[in-house]
Amino acid sequence: MKRGTTIPKSKNFIKIWLLGFAFMLVIFNSSVTLALDPLGPPIATLEAGQFSLGLDYSRSSMDSQLINGKWTDSTYGSFEGAGKSISLTLEDFEQSSSYVNFGYGIDYGWEAFIRLNYTKAEFSNSLTPKGDKFESDSVPAFGGGIKATFYETEDLIIGGIAQANMVHYNGQRNVSDWYLPDFVETDIIEIQFTMGASYMLIDGIWIYGGPIIHFINGEFTNISITEAETGGLTLTEYTWDIEEDSMYGGYIGTQLDLGDYYSLSIEYQLTGSANALGAGFVMRF
Repeated sequence: MKRGTTIPKSKNFIKIWLLGFAFMLVIFNSSVTLALDPLGPPIATLEAGQFSLGLDYSRSSMDSQLINGKWTDSTYGSFEGAGKSISLTLEDFEQSSSYVNFGYGIDYGWEAFIRLNYTKAEFSNSLTPKGDKFESDSVPAFGGGIKATFYETEDLIIGGIAQANMVHYNGQRNVSDWYLPDFVETDIIEIQFTMGASYMLIDGIWIYGGPIIHFINGEFTNISITEAETGGLTLTEYTWDIEEDSMYGGYIGTQLDLGDYYSLSIEYQLTGSANALGAGFVMRF
């Protein structure tokens, strides 16, 4: 991390406004959502014109509500019926993700980044008393965000992050005594916002963290296949909106600087309905 002087108030105002604008833009243009991704120190760490390449890994778990459910039946492609589905709780939806991050220093105390990741999801014993298990295919995903530094001294830096990640999961859901598996799809955009601080304990070792706001506004689809009484197969498609139990929480982490251009970090995030553990490596050039 760089250490320097206090950033002018006028630039702080612009950064806070832009950070908030980007955060609200992501929220109002999102239709789908789900878990926690690594944040890193809540500050900009790149000089103007500087690039970074980072590698991250995280594993997260989350509980959410499936609401506003609907179902439709069709046989041989012909509509048979429709109705409302009961609300359910999706427990312990777990994600394992590996990330490649590309960052760029836009200005002093101000940077943007894009993120490519390869991810997999699973849950078990969640949606039926008989016991079920879902495991998705490993799929690519992408996201990005912005980081800003508002105040900086020799040992303390204060800033914020707004980021989003988008992914589409699909796979089979198996229930112990069902002859055919169900097919599950989830469309996910995860949105996180934090304002926090990074403090140098000793030269090259930092602790960081702050409060988190985490949004979910997604869709969960389950397609069941059964034998129709008249012969053939009936497809029943259930669709729910995803609602988060709690959107507020916090996180804490530590970073080790390996010279001027390399760093390692590890962090833990926690909200009322989700938690995540992540680790990362960053190279600046």
